Amino acid sequence: MSTENTRLSKCSTCFGYSLAFTSVVNSLLVIAKEKIPFVMSRLKAITGHHWITHCVIVIVFYFALAMGLAQLNRGQGPNPTAKNLIRTIFAGVILGGLAIIGFYLLAD
Repeated sequence: MSTENTRLSKCSTCFGYSLAFTSVVNSLLVIAKEKIPFVMSRLKAITGHHWITHCVIVIVFYFALAMGLAQLNRGQGPNPTAKNLIRTIFAGVILGGLAIIGFYLLAD
């Protein structure tokens, strides 16, 4: 089965795009809380531990973004081919991972 022109369901597409964007947001949140003491202290104050708050933020963002994307195109959601969605997910996860790796390798 070729992924060139294969279309996916609205849920698959929305949650796939959400995965890609949430991976990047997750990495930015990691960097922000490590570099900005105020962010770290606020995250700790909300739930008692910064990682718990971090996870809650990422999970809420993931589902909120997916639900928001589902409302695009008059409720039809985005309509990429499977190949384009796979590329987007791959790019988002790799970019997020490289951002975290790069931050910790280059952090002072």
